[in-house]
Amino acid sequence: MTMTWLARLHSETSWAHLATTDFTARATHPGALAVLPVHGYADHGMGLSLDAEEAVASRVLTEACEKAALTCAPCVLPPLRFGPAPYPTCTWFGLPLDTAHAVVREITKGVRFAGFARLLLLSSSPWHKEWLDAVAVDIRVETGLTVYRIHLGSLGLDFHPAAPLLQRLALQAAAATVLGAEPVESHPQVSSSEEFRPGNWSHPPPLPAGPLDPLRVTEGDLLLTRSAERLARLLSEAAWNGRPPAADFKPLPRNTNAVAAPAPLWRPYGVRTLLTSTPSALVAAANRPGSLVIIPTAAIEQHGPHLGVGTDAIIGQGLLARALALLPASCLVWVAPPLLVGKSTEHADFPGTLSLSTATFSAMVRAQVEQLCRLGFQHIAFWNTHGGNSALLVSLIRDLQSTPGLRIGMLQHGLKPEQSPQEAAYGFHAGEWETALMLALAPALVRRAEAICHYPAQLNDAGELRPVGAALTLAWSTRDIAPDGVMGDATLATAAQGEEWVAATATALADRIAALARS
Repeated sequence: MTMTWLARLHSETSWAHLATTDFTARATHPGALAVLPVHGYADHGMGLSLDAEEAVASRVLTEACEKAALTCAPCVLPPLRFGPAPYPTCTWFGLPLDTAHAVVREITKGVRFAGFARLLLLSSSPWHKEWLDAVAVDIRVETGLTVYRIHLGSLGLDFHPAAPLLQRLALQAAAATVLGAEPVESHPQVSSSEEFRPGNWSHPPPLPAGPLDPLRVTEGDLLLTRSAERLARLLSEAAWNGRPPAADFKPLPRNTNAVAAPAPLWRPYGVRTLLTSTPSALVAAANRPGSLVIIPTAAIEQHGPHLGVGTDAIIGQGLLARALALLPASCLVWVAPPLLVGKSTEHADFPGTLSLSTATFSAMVRAQVEQLCRLGFQHIAFWNTHGGNSALLVSLIRDLQSTPGLRIGMLQHGLKPEQSPQEAAYGFHAGEWETALMLALAPALVRRAEAICHYPAQLNDAGELRPVGAALTLAWSTRDIAPDGVMGDATLATAAQGEEWVAATATALADRIAALARS
């Protein structure tokens, strides 16, 4: 499976696949529209895996972007997979309301800085509608962005347990088709205080389990098609603020770096991805003695003119997926939803970078650890592939490791690649290492002709002051030491070297994971 996909998205509209130098033209193109998908994870009584919402929304959005590209220019951000999860027995991987609010607001500051004037929030969870309506107003006031909202339910894809039965049956069939799964027995939360709760609704019985008859499958397929067509029209309407597209509108030129293959269902770690579990399987995994759960953390940030802003996340996903493939099936290791956006303050003045504040990133990390502990996991490791997150994660781990019964730490492969002394010391961002790994993991996203060499310091510089790794260092913003965003020699990278490093790193990482899982 290709490792370039951080979600199921249309490649040419994927924010993460663009280099920082692409954003000015993309954001100022007539009909430009940034899109932020927001998903939740819940048992909606359909007997499907936790990622049903994302699977359906991503399928519909991918097809809609393909159609809408003829009349507007959508650019889809990596999905936000965290929001309020108000029902502890049937919603998972949530955030406190104020943290969720902050995450969206901080991400959209990066959207505005990239030059976009219009933003669409697309939500799939029935529990996210109201808070995103509130966030949209704050974004408008704080950033000046024109903000639009579409809830999946308005497209006929309503995951709310109290939606009309026929709609829910059609959606169950559609979701099961996208997931390639057969519904199983479901036990969602029991309703209480119905006359007092928001919306005054009651939980109906779960939908039936078992094989779907062909007629229901056909109805589900038609629902997906109609929803994608309607979403395409709505994307265009939002991009032009309710007006018809300009008569002289020209679609964006085809991106020669786009991945030609269709985007797969996002399940890079196979059955080890916790989101692929049904609720009962999730609880069972958490309570198996010795289970290790990995939380990937990364960043969406500039990587010079030759690499996409999703580089850190793509490398992290690719290396971890290859490492897990080397483990025996009996190894009790699972992967939690990744935190794709991290603390990238040093890169925030490059278009395309998305960054969270120290407080918000820390709150997200704490919320996910607390959720995993409540489920029953007692052994947690962070797999981090963005240096700007490291100091915060180390501090958080020191704080969290006092939690009774919790063993928590950093997952590190320990591999030291063979490089020149200069590159090993100062090739720490978008240089030989990251460029070579991308040539192995996502070659279509590497622009070899744009690769450059720039070092923020030389080994033989006078004095002892250095940006990193010295007795005297300074706090720097990237432009202070790397005007083009590159720290290292990207021109040295080769695909052969990348494949060698990926294989060696995956092996070292697999060994470390296996040792942690046994300990």
